[in-house]
Amino acid sequence: MHINAGPTLDPLPCTGARLRRLTRRTTAFYEHYLRDLDLRLTQYSLLRHLGSAPQALTELADRLEMDRTTLTRGLRPLIRQAWVEESRGSDARMRLYRLTPDGVAMRERAEVRWAEAQHALEQALGREFTDQLNQRLEEALALLKPALPENN
Repeated sequence: MHINAGPTLDPLPCTGARLRRLTRRTTAFYEHYLRDLDLRLTQYSLLRHLGSAPQALTELADRLEMDRTTLTRGLRPLIRQAWVEESRGSDARMRLYRLTPDGVAMRERAEVRWAEAQHALEQALGREFTDQLNQRLEEALALLKPALPENN
């Protein structure tokens, strides 16, 4: 039985909906700068998290906090472009991914465009606001992680 110790507060407006809107707008902002490379922000993120050494799909998924199915779907176009190479690990079920030399070159080109986008974002929002926003987002991520079931 739940005992109400005080007046019930109405919930605030939906944080999830606002974050989704912000995410869509921010993604569009960065992708404007990546457009000439024909690269999506999610693809750039994958290029940034991969290196020349093979990485297991599960390790990469855990680090990115993505499910493996979504990650595999995101890697497909990078493999088709020959920026990422897939191989098998010691266990036949284990898949390993690494950047190819072309993938390293694309990541380097994309890093320049990303930096331009980041500077423009900081100019639009203000550098101090952007820094505070990033800090608060990291705090929210840390607070929400233990509030979720372990498989999330």
